[in-house]
Amino acid sequence: MSHRFKSGEGALWIQRNGPNTIPVYLGCHQVGDIDEPEGDITLIYCREPSGPSRYEVVGSIKGAAGAVTSTITTFLADEIDELERVKCEFTLFVNMFKSGRPDVFTNFDRTLVFSNVSITSKGITSPVSRQPEDESSVDQSFDISAEDLLRLAEPTVTQQTVVETQAINDITFCNEQRCRTDEDVAQEACELGFAACDAVGAGTANVLLTTNGGTWAATTDPFGADEHIIAIECFDLGRDTVRVVCARGVTDAGNPAEISYSDDNGTTWTAVNVGSSNAEFVSTRFGLFALDRNNIWVASNLGRIYVSNDAALTWTVQDDQAIHSGAWNAIKFADANVGWAVGASNVVAKTVDGGTSWAAVTGPDPGDNPIALEVLDRNRVWVGYDNGKLYYTLDAGVTWAERAFTGSGVGDVRDIKFFNDTLGYMITDNASPVGTLQWSIDGGYTWSTLTTPTNAGLNSMYICDVWNVFMCGEVVGSIGYIAKSSI
Repeated sequence: MSHRFKSGEGALWIQRNGPNTIPVYLGCHQVGDIDEPEGDITLIYCREPSGPSRYEVVGSIKGAAGAVTSTITTFLADEIDELERVKCEFTLFVNMFKSGRPDVFTNFDRTLVFSNVSITSKGITSPVSRQPEDESSVDQSFDISAEDLLRLAEPTVTQQTVVETQAINDITFCNEQRCRTDEDVAQEACELGFAACDAVGAGTANVLLTTNGGTWAATTDPFGADEHIIAIECFDLGRDTVRVVCARGVTDAGNPAEISYSDDNGTTWTAVNVGSSNAEFVSTRFGLFALDRNNIWVASNLGRIYVSNDAALTWTVQDDQAIHSGAWNAIKFADANVGWAVGASNVVAKTVDGGTSWAAVTGPDPGDNPIALEVLDRNRVWVGYDNGKLYYTLDAGVTWAERAFTGSGVGDVRDIKFFNDTLGYMITDNASPVGTLQWSIDGGYTWSTLTTPTNAGLNSMYICDVWNVFMCGEVVGSIGYIAKSSI
């Protein structure tokens, strides 16, 4: 039987300075009813000709969701309360637990995470009484409004069945959640997905396809024999057409870097040269990034950055080894202007004009290689290294700070992605290597290890929605690895 929480099994925590800052326990506080408006329905009518004053409903319009609201109450004490100190937007957590201490932040079985919370009104109840026998407590209240509310529980990770004998390097999905309409059937997020695989010896390499988020089958090979597929992306090309783009991940002495694209879910592929330098290729799973059909970037093993503004048909070099001539390990953009790239030997670079110009930034870990990259905005960036360390900057790379986690300093930080400012996931490999999925609900300040099925190293992941994450990795027991985390 499922556990039904009582009010006494909850604890309040606050990040007064927002995500990726220390959570503080609010011990003697209570939170009232939570109102989460989803948007009202307005009915659309047409006159019904069968009689006077008769109308039929022919449709409806759903309004915008409103702010999430509640009220926090506590005593007025001789010490200033944490909420009285709040000056800016903050993050609030309602952690529900079945056992253990309430003042341990990671001790929860369910949690409600309020993002970008503002105090809209403050009140103090009966601070002075004219009755001498009145010994009632003086309370203070804080009405709050939040932009968003995440309902979370610890995810469970399960391995999926895959008919694939080679390592799976990258994974991506191409559809969002869609409700049923007269024109469209209902569709869950992450039903249409693709995964990129190594070649079989001197043979072909597979792109795997799923149309239900669980069953995977091989499509045709986008490249030649003995050419690994290292990275894969997809985007909407038209109303009913998805273009999937993959990158060759090994050298070809007689050809420049190559991508290949398909508009029919991998039935046919069209190869396109990227640049003109023979033996160039995309060396990592994060060397290909598609923001949308008009903004796609490739970062090569020879230190070049290319862009396509026409859905991967043509490519233009943006940085021709100006930053360095070594391998780029990852490239990612927050929007069409703000992007970052990281490469061998602690090379870090940024652009604020869509890649027209790139500027070198001093990386946080001299002598080691950044291999994972997450870009939240112009100033906030996360970088994971091949020494197992994780760093972040809040000021566009002027300063960096290390964030420790269970297992840090060993193996690799393989991938890091955030769903929003508060919810993030990270995959790490130890020295064996064995991979682990970790998650954070407080913007990266605290990371918790999730039980991850047996593997021989993880390579990349994709966040579908607040509850579902896919990851892929090396061969385990002669089978390529795909697993899914879900609540």
